[in-house]
Amino acid sequence: MPPKLIFIVPYRDRREHKLFFTKYMEYIMEDYNKEDYEIYFSHQVDFRPFNRGAMKNIGFLAMKQKYPTDYNNITFVFHDVDTIPYKKNLLNYETTDGIIKHFYGYEFALGGIFSIKGKDFERVNGFPNMWGWSMEDNMIQQRILENGLKIDRNNFFKLGARAILQFTDGITKIINKKEVAGFLNKDYRHGLNSIKKLNYEISNEFINVENFETETDANSQKYEKHDITQKTSNKIRLTKEERYGGNNIAIGGFKNMGTIFKRK
Repeated sequence: MPPKLIFIVPYRDRREHKLFFTKYMEYIMEDYNKEDYEIYFSHQVDFRPFNRGAMKNIGFLAMKQKYPTDYNNITFVFHDVDTIPYKKNLLNYETTDGIIKHFYGYEFALGGIFSIKGKDFERVNGFPNMWGWSMEDNMIQQRILENGLKIDRNNFFKLGARAILQFTDGITKIINKKEVAGFLNKDYRHGLNSIKKLNYEISNEFINVENFETETDANSQKYEKHDITQKTSNKIRLTKEERYGGNNIAIGGFKNMGTIFKRK
């Protein structure tokens, strides 16, 4: 029998967080039958910038291959490794067709923790495959709304709520300016269907992703380090070639971290 729930956790170089997550989830899920859920860490093992959206997509594709006749009706829980409810039964992870349950994060972006049926995730083509710290959470929310699906936030906790434990992972992120420009221009429609040359191995709770290619070459992108504690005085500027029109625009999750993208 297939599980009712599959947790997909994008992962790389977070050993301490994974250790806590794994042990604490045993407590969170102890009232569930062990046959009813599985937890996988979708692990990017190469040395390219982390592609969080692709890791979530590949985790889903691996489970689609594992449960080819059942994945459509399985509830997939996309869950960050550094985020976890503080007590069991706080979140009812199971959902139904057409309803995406968002439990934690920002209301303008579908990140943190959310549940979605396999058929609905496939319908919206999953996450965009963006290199570096980017806008994949904003984009999947946009895709879900464009496809007429409903986001349920009846049991939602905003970032910083005490009911959700969250670890920090440093203050420096790698920003990909080309990917941000593509999001602003709404020309990033890629996702599940554009992952090529995929090679992975499932080893216990790990989906070790040894190779994959997306529609953009990681080495051709423009990256820069960004201190997320900085306020609006620390702007990320797009070049003339990266213009998207308009003046100063605060975008999604970056807005709440004080980052403004500005054309010049």
